[in-house]
Amino acid sequence: MIALPSRYLSAAVALLVIGVSAHADCPGYVETDAGSAFNIAAIIKDSGSPQGALDKVRGAVSKINAGGGCAIFANKRACEETLSLARKAIVALQACSATASPKGAARG
Repeated sequence: MIALPSRYLSAAVALLVIGVSAHADCPGYVETDAGSAFNIAAIIKDSGSPQGALDKVRGAVSKINAGGGCAIFANKRACEETLSLARKAIVALQACSATASPKGAARG
């Protein structure tokens, strides 16, 4: 592994953050009061759109809920924090998905 001076690392991180900016109307991150963060920009980039990201997050939350919720996990607090963060991400993605939709498009 090559050790780079911190200025190069900072520049590389800045370029990655700029490159991950997936949609102008969407926040880059959402955060819980406890300080957990969800990278909205990255999931939008991975999913191809705010709506695709919203579908992924909703699907993940649905799987947890269908499997018994946080009661099935050894660390229930971590699960609850994760679900809280996912709910914040869903709210943010719903807002920016609505602004990203073409006028007159049906929303479901």
